[in-house]
Amino acid sequence: MFANKTHEKAEKERAAGNQEKAIELYSKALIESPTDCNLLSDRGVAYLHLMNKELCLKDLDLAVELQPDYAFRYACRAYAKRRFGDLDGAVNDYEKAVNLDPEDSIAHNNLGLILEERGYQKKAEERFARADKLTKLENNLLDVIDDLEDKPQGEIVAPEIIKEEPQMPTKAEEFKKVFTSKNQFKEFIKFIKNGFKIK
Repeated sequence: MFANKTHEKAEKERAAGNQEKAIELYSKALIESPTDCNLLSDRGVAYLHLMNKELCLKDLDLAVELQPDYAFRYACRAYAKRRFGDLDGAVNDYEKAVNLDPEDSIAHNNLGLILEERGYQKKAEERFARADKLTKLENNLLDVIDDLEDKPQGEIVAPEIIKEEPQMPTKAEEFKKVFTSKNQFKEFIKFIKNGFKIK
């Protein structure tokens, strides 16, 4: 979710690759919402694209300080630290992220990559295995949605024709009531990973 209209404009500029313009707009948006963690994090990422280590980490540090129990803030800062060559700092932040959110497959995988790079093969393999397991679970749920979308809807039967006892809906039927499309499920997973916040 955007803090304000200026934040939304900034996101469009960043997505288009206009990092300087995006930073200008994020800075204006922060005047209205100075403690909005999403704004700080987004501006930090824009600074990362420009390889401005000092300003990037300043924004990401403040976002972590304001939301110390939100795993995504640590994962975001870990990614930046790795890009700037601070592998120890990145490991510490990814470990904090997976401790706060043990279901974050991306953080597990990224932590594994750094551990592998540093020569800790066994620890890296444990992280990769965890990431794979979580990813398979997400993919299995997406496959269920695909199967449900591919099946034609049954014909409507008048109640007086039904002679059997009504049956409890299957898990797949219940799942389809909640998630009617693959994109909807992906948005739900994103919502969970963003700390139950729409962004």
